[in-house]
Amino acid sequence: MLWALCAWRLRYRPEHPDLDMVVLGDAPEDGFSRGFVRVKPADARRGQDDARAQSRTRVQHMARSWRKLSGRSPILSTEGGRADRARKELVELGTHQAAFFPRVDGNALTLSWVDQLLFACLGKDWLTPADVFMHRSSAGEELRSGWGERIGDVFIAMRLRQWADHRGAEAALESVPYRTDRRPMLEARYRLTAAGDEIKRHGLAEIAQGPPVPVWGVTAYDPLDPWVVVDDDTDHRRMKLLEKRAT
Repeated sequence: MLWALCAWRLRYRPEHPDLDMVVLGDAPEDGFSRGFVRVKPADARRGQDDARAQSRTRVQHMARSWRKLSGRSPILSTEGGRADRARKELVELGTHQAAFFPRVDGNALTLSWVDQLLFACLGKDWLTPADVFMHRSSAGEELRSGWGERIGDVFIAMRLRQWADHRGAEAALESVPYRTDRRPMLEARYRLTAAGDEIKRHGLAEIAQGPPVPVWGVTAYDPLDPWVVVDDDTDHRRMKLLEKRAT
């Protein structure tokens, strides 16, 4: 959000993009977390005294990072530049972003990493989003420990609903109402359809089989802008546009 503020100030107040920054508490190393920063009144008063003026160069630098983050192409689709702190932060954010995009494994088109975890928890039994999140499997454990702090549990309910609503009779999931008290994690139960089981076992026949999901400035599973994740020989993810297959 600091990056976004810098970009806004440069756009609307280019003559005076001055910003003072106060740091309270410790930020998580990878930039993803939730919780509270507990600060006593005396600490807050000292924080004002410790405010640091950001140079125009620093403001411009953070504004450029914001434009890359919110750009129309995924972060990991750009060529690597200098290995400075900002580039490292962008690569970390790009790795997070890439987890929502479908992947290419050889000639096979497979689910995104996040969707693969969801599908791994689903089968013929009816499950609520809460059941999926608490699933007793390695995939369920990964959802909780690896992604719970980053995307929250409500995203899981939203994503399951998107899969059930996508493509009508050919949807990968089917759903039935479960609770009527407006709790997203209990509002419906889901299970794989025959189409969903085929996707789980063999991957996607086409990118349009997956429901689109916006991830910052770009959309995953967009057949008109089909970005996919490709693993290269250096064990680093990169992203490219999927080539159209001959018919």
